[in-house]
Parts: sequence; structure tokens; C-alpha cells
Amino acid sequence: MIKITFPDGSVREYESGITPFQIAESISPRFAADVLAAKVNGQDCNI
Repeated sequence: MIKITFPDGSVREYESGITPFQIAESISPRFAADVLAAKVNGQDCNI
């Protein structure tokens, strides 16, 4: 399990291996459709 801390301070747990796009989908399908980029531990990653 990994924990993701969001800018508003909320924390969600996800299974290891989840992609940034899947995390965006779990928040909102509309948000996932609008996502352009993601960073993991300060490094850019593919969506």
C-alpha cells in the first residue's frame, strides 16, 4: 500500500503499482480526463 497526500492535506491509500491516471480516475472521471502531468516524489512521470 502507498499513501498519497493531496494539497488539501487529505490522505488516501492505494495498492502499490497504481498509476497517476488511476489515482486521478479515483478522484473524478472528469479530473482524469483533464490531467496533463503528474509528479511522484518531485519527479515527473508518465500519465
